[in-house]
Amino acid sequence: MTVEAQNLLKQIHEQVLQNVQDFYGKSLGSLESQLGEHRSQLLELQKQLADSQEDIRAQIGQLVASYEAIEKSLQETAQKQGVEEVVRQAVPQAQEAAGRATQQAQEVAGEATEQVQGLVGQVTEAAEKEPNATKAAKRKAEELGVNLHEIAVSDPDRRITLKDVISVAQR
Repeated sequence: MTVEAQNLLKQIHEQVLQNVQDFYGKSLGSLESQLGEHRSQLLELQKQLADSQEDIRAQIGQLVASYEAIEKSLQETAQKQGVEEVVRQAVPQAQEAAGRATQQAQEVAGEATEQVQGLVGQVTEAAEKEPNATKAAKRKAEELGVNLHEIAVSDPDRRITLKDVISVAQR
């Protein structure tokens, strides 16, 4: 084999090795960033849990510890493979992408919260309205001390009847 062919083969080998290292480093950086983001989310969730949910808090603590161990292992692997610089460059990029995704998720959650609050308001408003009852049923309920809001309606027209009030009063 000629010297030129050997040099070309060496250059190709070095280029392939560099491409593999870049890919490996970026992959490790992305994994490291995702693990860090997930670990942060778990810690935030752990803070939000009530003290009475100690079992769940402990399980989340174990998950966080395992995430930290995996992150440490990835960092050690990157150092051993000599790709720590590529990993360091990939981490901020992945964190930025995770930040954008988190912001989008927060916006969606905010919209969902607003919708739920609107529905809760509608339900509360409907529940506070005076029940649909006949005059006789209203008089009898007042006389017997029966709360019309607690009566299951039997009438197909969804009106509380005298029969419904008497049935509840007899229980």
